[in-house]
Amino acid sequence: MQLITTQFLPINKVGVCLDELFEKQYQLHQYPRVSSIGVLNNYLNHLRDDIYVLVEHPYVDKVYRDSYYHYYSSKNQEYHRDCARLSFFSKELKLEDFRDVKVHDDIKESYLGFTIIRPTFPQVIGRSVISPQAIKKNSFRICSVTVDVTANSLKTSVTGFPHASQNSETITCAETTIWCIMEYFGMRYPEYRPTLPSKIGALLASQSFERLLPSKGLTAQQISFALRELGFGVKIYSSDAYGNEFIKLLKMYIESGIPVVSAIQNTQGIGHAQSIIGRARFSDADVDALANPVDYGNNVLVYDFEDINVDYVFMDDNHPPYMHSKLENPSSFYSQANWAGCEIKSFIVPLYSKIYMDAGEARTFAKSVLKRYITQLKVLKDTDVILKVFLASSRSYKNELTANDSLGALPRELLLRLPMPKFIWVAELSTKELIKKNYVNGVFVLDATETNRQGLIAGLIGNYYLTENLNEIVQINVPLSPFKNFNNNLR
Repeated sequence: MQLITTQFLPINKVGVCLDELFEKQYQLHQYPRVSSIGVLNNYLNHLRDDIYVLVEHPYVDKVYRDSYYHYYSSKNQEYHRDCARLSFFSKELKLEDFRDVKVHDDIKESYLGFTIIRPTFPQVIGRSVISPQAIKKNSFRICSVTVDVTANSLKTSVTGFPHASQNSETITCAETTIWCIMEYFGMRYPEYRPTLPSKIGALLASQSFERLLPSKGLTAQQISFALRELGFGVKIYSSDAYGNEFIKLLKMYIESGIPVVSAIQNTQGIGHAQSIIGRARFSDADVDALANPVDYGNNVLVYDFEDINVDYVFMDDNHPPYMHSKLENPSSFYSQANWAGCEIKSFIVPLYSKIYMDAGEARTFAKSVLKRYITQLKVLKDTDVILKVFLASSRSYKNELTANDSLGALPRELLLRLPMPKFIWVAELSTKELIKKNYVNGVFVLDATETNRQGLIAGLIGNYYLTENLNEIVQINVPLSPFKNFNNNLR
């Protein structure tokens, strides 16, 4: 039985350490070693230079072992079963510190995540969860989940988004994207469970007329089918069908904290799947640049939040986690010429199965309610409005309301006492100056389980609390000052 070996070293020494490991433990020759270390260094260069790394070998990784026993073990050439694991820390530690209970809290506080190094040379980057704080450029907000792990036998945790690279045989970009999404939802919500590559293949077997291994990739329809079989109410959007609204709808789902699968293509034969999990933080200048408002009457000029021009955060299995790009140019971080000109042709949204009102319907309904109240009730005049519509769980929304002491006691209690479905669409109203401070001055709550355009649960606008009962507007005067926005979808 081979004992676990551990080393603790600066991040710039990891390449040399693993080069020796590949040569001694895996009997790897020079050419594949150089290629593998090149892939590793490209990954590590994305991380901060001041990070320290704990290297552990051998490590049994559940995802790689699944691929090993379902595929690699049947090959004539010998493939190794064991991986190595890299654990990242924000400061230098000693190996003996992991055995000193007095410094365990400091170790846990400095922990920044892990990456599995698998013996699928040269594509050695396996599954990982890295804290955004480990990334050099980390001014962004993402869907994230807290994952319990160990480092040198010490239990700790990291908050981030699951990532893995494809090995081009058992998992390509599509399977990797499905796995990452299920890992995220399975660790965050009890309705879902993490899955393994072999399970994804088994789900797709009934829909395929040829073998699935070695993998040649999946179509958008196959990705959608797999996610549906794994418990989601899937919605597919095509750029051809939705035109100018396509990117705005995509941004709405990302703002809702839902990792979205994008299918990108260009005219040079590239077809690829990515996950989009968040966006960069917007600046005051980004807000000031908003233009082309729509006049809703009473000199109320309404801007779409989705028109704020920022980078979005991509999980791409050909690159390190948390890559940045504009949605209009999703392959900008590729240096190869044949990747130029890629566009998002469709995207797939893994929704909770009981969400019946989609993003387009919610946005249209919120705008119609706002315009009706402005023209009929004169609740607003001579102001600008930034309208932001997103999906949230009523549980999370109410939980944040309980702690939102910037909202007056009466309007807050009126919202908290409302019965709500499991998921709601929230339409926040703000101004250019308020949104820079993460404040809003109005909100509509919509029923995400409703489809007949009677989905308004309640609203706060002007100095009124509004709700509708059988198309009759119920209007209550309430004192309303600007209050903090909902901030729980992206962190």
